[in-house]
Amino acid sequence: MKKTQLITLLLAASSLQIFAQMPEGPPPDPLAMALDKSDDYKLSASEIKGAAKSLLKLDKNKDSALSAEELRPEPPKGRSKKEQENEKRPSPPPSTLMNALDTDSSGDLSKEELTAAPESLLKLDTDSDGKLSSKEAGITEPPTDGGGSGGNGGPPRGGNGGPPPPPRRGR
Repeated sequence: MKKTQLITLLLAASSLQIFAQMPEGPPPDPLAMALDKSDDYKLSASEIKGAAKSLLKLDKNKDSALSAEELRPEPPKGRSKKEQENEKRPSPPPSTLMNALDTDSSGDLSKEELTAAPESLLKLDTDSDGKLSSKEAGITEPPTDGGGSGGNGGPPRGGNGGPPPPPRRGR
């Protein structure tokens, strides 16, 4: 009887450890990560102006364009290559930034679309201040108060009850 309880306890503990290592929420948008150099979930006038150069940092094959593969979010860390290959998850829907930049709706960004990136991004600037707020850019900010609204277990104010976005990359 004690052996069974011990085995059950060990299995439960290992399951919790695996669950705790899983990233929360959707993977971060590579476009937002490349463009938002200041990690403030907004795009400044200088970040918009330098958009083409920033986006080319995602160009792994150096062809001056970004393929759909180059635009995919990085897989979660801590998983073997075999696990990543076995799990064929669909790509997330196009972000606000991708919709603005991908003017031909091809799913990739051509050299011409990258060159026109500053002008395309400014079309999202609804208040005409020359920069993009997190709302205009569609960049989700993580909750600042731990995600709760007074500890009642509900979603954060204005939230939809889903998991918080993953933490931003460290620099």
